[in-house]
Amino acid sequence: MSPLFYIVNTLLMLCLYLVILRVWMQYTRVNYYNPCTQFVIKLTQPVIGPLRKLIPSIGRFDTATFVVLYVLALIKFLAILYFATNASYFHFSYLFYALLVIVHAFGHLIFWILLARAILSWVSRGQSVVEEVLYQLSEPLIAPIRRIVPPIGNIDLSFMIFVFALIVLNLILMAVFVPWWGIISF
Repeated sequence: MSPLFYIVNTLLMLCLYLVILRVWMQYTRVNYYNPCTQFVIKLTQPVIGPLRKLIPSIGRFDTATFVVLYVLALIKFLAILYFATNASYFHFSYLFYALLVIVHAFGHLIFWILLARAILSWVSRGQSVVEEVLYQLSEPLIAPIRRIVPPIGNIDLSFMIFVFALIVLNLILMAVFVPWWGIISF
C-alpha cells in the first residue's frame, strides 16, 4: 500500500471515530461539561452544526450526525477500493458496505475504549476525567454481563467476556461478508 493510502485511511478512520463517539456520547448521555466530551463536540461541530439546520433530528435520533457518519464511511470504503483495486466506478452495493464500515469502526472503538478503561483503572483509580467518560460510554455494555457474572474478588471478568464476544462477532462477520469484511479492515 502507498503512504498516501495510509494517511487518507488513518484520517478517515479518526474522523469516523470522532463522529461515532459523538453519537455514542449523545446516546449514553455522557457528562456534557467533561473536557473530553467538549473536545469531541468542538471538533465535530463545524460540520454537524450547520447540517443540523438542514436536517432536523427525529426525537433522540440525531439525523445530521448519522448522515455525516454514513458519508464518512462511504468515502472510506471508496478510498479503500480505489487504493486497493484502482476501482473508479460506483456500484449501489457500496451503500450497504458503508454500513459495514460503521459496524467495523464501532467494534474497534469499543475494543479500544474497554482497553483504555481497564488500563486507567489500574493507574488512576477514578481520578481522571478521561476515565469518567470511558466509564459512562462502556458501562451500559458491561453492566448486563456483570449482573450475570459478578466480579470474583477484585477481578472483573465482564471486560474479558465482552472482548471475547467482540472477537467472536468479528469472526462471524468475517465469515458472512467474505471478502468485504477483510477489505474494510485495512
